[in-house]
Amino acid sequence: MSARNGDKSRFHRERKQKIARRKRNQGLLHTAGTPQKAAASSRVKPQTVAQ
Repeated sequence: MSARNGDKSRFHRERKQKIARRKRNQGLLHTAGTPQKAAASSRVKPQTVAQ
């Protein structure tokens, strides 16, 4: 830590880490909240006895 700039370097590094963490968590929550299309399309239609 320099006498002139203080904790500027650490502050901005931690700030960037916090922003990246929030962005990553929001993305994970968004993908976890939406249903997966691939799982819904793999259902098999049941056949009746008459066929």
